[in-house]
Amino acid sequence: MTTTSLPDRQLAPEVPERWRLGPAFVPKHRYVDSEFLGLEFERLFPNTWLNACRFDEVEQVGQYVNFEVGDQSIVVVRTDAGLKAYFNACRHRGTRLVNGQGRIGEFRCPFHAWRWNLDGSIKFQADAAAFEPRPAEEFCLPECRVGEWGGWVFINMQADPEPLEDFLGPLPRRLDGFKLEDMRIAWYKSVALPANWKTSLDAFIESWHVPGTHPQLLRPDKRPTPPTIAECEQYGSTFNELFRLHSRHADLFRYGPEGDSTRLRAAYRADPRAIHRNVEYSLRELRALYLKTDLAAAAELVTTDGADGPAGNAIYQRLRKDHARAAGIDYPEVTDDQLKGAMYDWHMFPNTVFLIDMGCCLAYRARPHPTDPNRCIFDVQGLELPPAGGLPTAPPQFFDDWRDGDMGEILSQDFSNMSEVTAGLHSRAYDGHRLNTAQEMTIWNYHRAMDDYLFG
Repeated sequence: MTTTSLPDRQLAPEVPERWRLGPAFVPKHRYVDSEFLGLEFERLFPNTWLNACRFDEVEQVGQYVNFEVGDQSIVVVRTDAGLKAYFNACRHRGTRLVNGQGRIGEFRCPFHAWRWNLDGSIKFQADAAAFEPRPAEEFCLPECRVGEWGGWVFINMQADPEPLEDFLGPLPRRLDGFKLEDMRIAWYKSVALPANWKTSLDAFIESWHVPGTHPQLLRPDKRPTPPTIAECEQYGSTFNELFRLHSRHADLFRYGPEGDSTRLRAAYRADPRAIHRNVEYSLRELRALYLKTDLAAAAELVTTDGADGPAGNAIYQRLRKDHARAAGIDYPEVTDDQLKGAMYDWHMFPNTVFLIDMGCCLAYRARPHPTDPNRCIFDVQGLELPPAGGLPTAPPQFFDDWRDGDMGEILSQDFSNMSEVTAGLHSRAYDGHRLNTAQEMTIWNYHRAMDDYLFG
């Protein structure tokens, strides 16, 4: 079961030939050209709603996060009146006011000690009488627009942008009830990758690569040996849903409706021990997509009568809920129709991907390098509904080399591919991506959406 119909949108006119999309074709120059990266900084990122941080990073008055995308630095801060976002530059000589994240009572320039209140108004201007008379507001910190949804804090650099609700399209309606807005950061790692920011995203907005890159995920015993042809054939298709800006895909091996089950998937889900090994493996190697209470539920499933048959998955879902609620987790209540409309993997345009499951979420964000189209920063967050007593604070960790970040087997496999893709993109014989029209149109769709901003 695959949906690949495109939104009723025409391709943007006047796109230079080297960047022009073709039928299921994306030119490589959209990934490797410095000029294209410059257009993205000029026309895409300043005009879209960007995921800047999570609500629990700016929960208390004075808490701030410095969000960087390319050469732009935006500080998000909690004030007495709510969230604010400012361009992170002193109004005197442009010095950056804050770095990283933390908690402050005021903004202070480290150069000449000018100060601003959290609401952006000027508090202290050194030797003010020696300056040319200017309107007071000229010394206030320039603002970005701020919005919230699903626990994410978004910023937009435009003064009068498209409403966030309109920009998000189907996401709020589809994901209502999953309690994304209550999930907190369980862990947070950022890595420098030798890849264009779009190359890093492409790896996570289609599941067709699973047999080739992650064959162990198809096997109850998690053997990481190369995939067989039979495994590739039995994996089946993915469900793709394309929207004006965003897209969704679901791995039918794990999440498809029963009528779409392959023999491999059916055998996998009928074995309680395979379910237990899968949960154990995911928590060990990915630290996401399951709660710790899910492992206890899977262990109980192994000893539950009747779990080694078609009813096993339903029994496991009930045990997941029971164990989570026993731990004080406010576990979601969603219908089967909500599950079908929300699972599993969403691309939130332009640069965020998240994988949703019951009580937890794995979120990715790709941020372009300021000058090099062959590099990016890739942020990974494990989000969870907190148990009684809450979750410990999880500050971000940054690694110049992803191999130093203990990223686990699954992400390490993905990251290893990215440097090879980058190398291949520079081959004289390679002109662009020829996409599978049943499996990979999520990639083509966001390039089409980008063109509306870049060339529309």
